[in-house]
Amino acid sequence: MKRAGIILTFIVLLAVNLQNCQTCDDCQVTPPAKEVKVVNSSGDNLIFGATAVYNPDNIVIKNNLGETVEFFTNTANGTIDFGFTITADTYSIKLNASNTETIKFTYGKDKNIDCCNEFDVTKTTTINGKLVSNDDKITIVK
Repeated sequence: MKRAGIILTFIVLLAVNLQNCQTCDDCQVTPPAKEVKVVNSSGDNLIFGATAVYNPDNIVIKNNLGETVEFFTNTANGTIDFGFTITADTYSIKLNASNTETIKFTYGKDKNIDCCNEFDVTKTTTINGKLVSNDDKITIVK
């Protein structure tokens, strides 16, 4: 009888664990895009609006593998937004012929609350070699 109780307890615990992870096969987490805003020391946007000095159509982003990175202009936020991949840790944002900004990430893993899968996240962010807040919204001050 004692042995049956232990086996039953084991089966119940196993069923609970399997139930909690059932959605893992369906749970793919894509990290949010990085939103880059370029401003002057007064906080005026240098890509969009009346104070713009850079044309978003001329901006080019490349990763350290030499690949051109697609981005989209988010005029509502005043940012250029791009997705990162852990195969590349450094991104060069060429604003014009004479201005290039370098963003570097170190990566880690995080766990999704709704399923068992881990997903890639940035753990640190540097801009031109200077450690900055590791947020999805990155502000570059020119």
